[in-house]
Formats: sequence, C-alpha cells, structure tokens
Amino acid sequence: MSQHEYNTRLLYFIKSQLGVGSINKETKTKMVNYRIRDKNKLAEVIFPIFDKFPLLTSKYFYYLKFKEAYFLLENTSLTKTKKD
Repeated sequence: MSQHEYNTRLLYFIKSQLGVGSINKETKTKMVNYRIRDKNKLAEVIFPIFDKFPLLTSKYFYYLKFKEAYFLLENTSLTKTKKD
C-alpha cells in the first residue's frame, strides 16, 4: 500500500493494528510504502480481512485471483509445471 508522505501516520497506524509488515519511504517520489513480504502472514492476517469485508468493486475479482494464485503456489502436492 502506498501513500504520499503526508499520510505516513496512516500507514503506521495500519501496521500497528495488523502487527505485521514494514514501512519504507521513497525520497524521490515522496511516497511511503507499507509492505507485507511474509507470504504466511498474507494468509493469516490479510485474507481473513478481505473475506470478512469483501471489496465492492471489480477489485474483488483481482483479490480472488490473487488469493487463488497464493494457494496454488503454496500447494506442495503440485509440481512446478502444474503450478506454472
């Protein structure tokens, strides 16, 4: 998630509520990014939020595709070829 540096406090608030992720600032663009790089935390923290409070726009479709891709990549019974 990215915001202008003016909204940095918002990203720190979200991070404190979720308890995961990191925040970094891009000085050239004056943007601040909140990232969750741990794939397991996506399934534990982020997916339940969007499952409980679904998106109301076409972004919901992209969320479902993203979630499906995540579970395909994490499925250990599939070969690399089947995952691709």
